[in-house]
Amino acid sequence: MITIQERRDRRARLIDAMRRARPDDPGVALIAGAPKESVHGRFRQHNDFMYLCGLESPHAYLLLDARDGTSQLFVPHQSAERREREGALLSAADPDEARVATGVDEVHGLEMLAPRLERVRTIWTPMRAGEGAIQSWDTLQRAAQERLSDPWDGRPDRFRWFVRLLRERVPAAQLHDLAPLLDELRLIKSPAELELLRRSGKLAGDALLAAMRRTRPGVMEYQLDAEMRYVYLDGGALDVSYRAIVAGGDNAWYGHYGANDAELVDGDLVLVDCGPDYRYYASDITRIWPVNGRYDPVQRELYGFIVEYHRALLRHLRPGVTREQVQEEAAADMAPIVERTRWSKPIYAEAAQRCLVFPHHLSHSVGMAVHDVGNYRGRPMQPGLVLTVDPQLIIPEERRYLRVEDTVAITGEGIENFHGFVTLDLDATEALVGSGPA
Repeated sequence: MITIQERRDRRARLIDAMRRARPDDPGVALIAGAPKESVHGRFRQHNDFMYLCGLESPHAYLLLDARDGTSQLFVPHQSAERREREGALLSAADPDEARVATGVDEVHGLEMLAPRLERVRTIWTPMRAGEGAIQSWDTLQRAAQERLSDPWDGRPDRFRWFVRLLRERVPAAQLHDLAPLLDELRLIKSPAELELLRRSGKLAGDALLAAMRRTRPGVMEYQLDAEMRYVYLDGGALDVSYRAIVAGGDNAWYGHYGANDAELVDGDLVLVDCGPDYRYYASDITRIWPVNGRYDPVQRELYGFIVEYHRALLRHLRPGVTREQVQEEAAADMAPIVERTRWSKPIYAEAAQRCLVFPHHLSHSVGMAVHDVGNYRGRPMQPGLVLTVDPQLIIPEERRYLRVEDTVAITGEGIENFHGFVTLDLDATEALVGSGPA
């Protein structure tokens, strides 16, 4: 559980970063919370706002004043009608309750925000969209690009509109991007965050094992998805952290397949990539298994190779080395295996060599979003960094795409694999497939 004191410490660290960046005029940081997207939907706060404040009320704003170190929260007034229909929210109706619950110095109604900005000359705000339910910074960025390129749409998203309003309403202030400072804070996880990520990882692994046991020819992809979501919700998760990929047969070729509406066919493999949103912390796991419970020789050859590469990467992950060093060391381990393997086809050997020399994708950070913010590439890994290990074998000539993925944390001695209990062994996987009720 994230304590009020930990959120206070986060705010203090962010203020320190603002002061270091602009010692002459550190200014204020203004972070917008999430809106209420649907009257009947489950509200989920934006990650940056939750990280700093912990308030689960819509249309809230957090102001951090680096000039004096204070924090102020601006929240809407909740009408009696809404309170009766939806339940009480922390609001401007009881500022003391909201102040105690969040640990901020002051709580005000939304109408007081504009006066607080009148004499400010430096304003920091994240120059990216806030991550909400089933969202990561990269997916939000792609969605915005598609919307802006649509000649019949072209609307700015909420963060762009917010920045526009700041420029119009506080024209004397200079705006600066708060995202790099926040991203650096969020990159290394605290012990409390690691515990939430550990629990999220356990749910992800349990859900994947449940999907394996449910698998048999004739089952629909969406039924495996439903099996996993039951595990998440039963375990206390908000829901999924991203839409699961349940890709049987040729559907696995599409890296972000999301239809999940096909029937699983005898003789095919099924690729499953999934993870829950557990108290605002994600996880990410992928396995591939045979629909009928038996890998055929080619499936075993190719998937077996990517599993061994995955294990090699896990062996070399440790603090003090870069991602690039880990890739080079694991590739050196695997090169002799590629050479001595009697590949069924030359294109398989070529694909294996290619994935070692030019890895298509190996990892991304994980935290409050499944593709979390913060850049660790080219830097020595530190304890508290959480990332995926996700090597991929791509054979375009046959439209084959194979991968295996775990979420791990860098520790003082090596790693903690949150999915280490989910077998990588092909024989053990075969024994699990179809072993549960239909």
